[in-house]
Amino acid sequence: MAAALPKAGDVELIDGFAQDFALRIQCAFMGWPGDLHEPLRQWTRKNHRATLAGAHAAKAEVALEFDGYIRGILEARRAEDHLAGDDPTDRLLAERVEGRPLNDEEIVSILRNWTVGELGTIAASVGIVTHYLAARPELQRQLRQDLSLLPAAIDEILRIDAPLIANRRITTRAVELGGRRIEAGERLTLLWASANRDEDVFGDPDAFRLDRDPSLNLLYGAGIHVCPGAPLARLELRVVMEELLRQTRHIALVPDQPPVRACYPAGGFSELPLRIG
Repeated sequence: MAAALPKAGDVELIDGFAQDFALRIQCAFMGWPGDLHEPLRQWTRKNHRATLAGAHAAKAEVALEFDGYIRGILEARRAEDHLAGDDPTDRLLAERVEGRPLNDEEIVSILRNWTVGELGTIAASVGIVTHYLAARPELQRQLRQDLSLLPAAIDEILRIDAPLIANRRITTRAVELGGRRIEAGERLTLLWASANRDEDVFGDPDAFRLDRDPSLNLLYGAGIHVCPGAPLARLELRVVMEELLRQTRHIALVPDQPPVRACYPAGGFSELPLRIG
């Protein structure tokens, strides 16, 4: 994909590259056909609009549309006796829990959770990392000269500028945090973006450092809630940034065309004009 970018000129990275990359890589991983790319692209936009509007009916309708795509794939796989394959979709179809196969509602729920999070956060992460390097030519040159620094650099950039702002939890027992008692069963919003900029943990949270303790970075969660897809996400981001740097000589911001930040709860950018050469 990076090779398809113009050799020189201005590009809109989010719509013109990052979202397409996220769609293609997710469908390839799941074993889904290429003709699902465009429906999923349109679905992602509708889901984003419904989320921003806080429209519960619209969100339910969008979720039902996604379920229809996945149920169609499951029906096609069963009709083709495709259950012996090696992609995650086939594995879920063949999976058994306590002696029984997963039903369609369970499989669709799992695939929805994997896909919704992946499409949004991977696209946002590509935009955040590329913007950070475009605004810091010296760091960009350092990484071009030594691509082995990319994994640590990507994690540190995404600690500074989070692709996932927050998540929701329900307390399972009473606990006291920061002098406040929280009872069991309360609904909480956890701001990962804030935790990853805690001065007591990271010192100057704006300082970019390649030698930070990776165990302190909550980019992919922690404990029982750590993201099971973290190794895959890190691989995808490393590969795409390696290719972006290899296929270009420089990446810069475009004067008089400022990036547009995404609206909460999304992180990153909704528009990111860049000049490449």
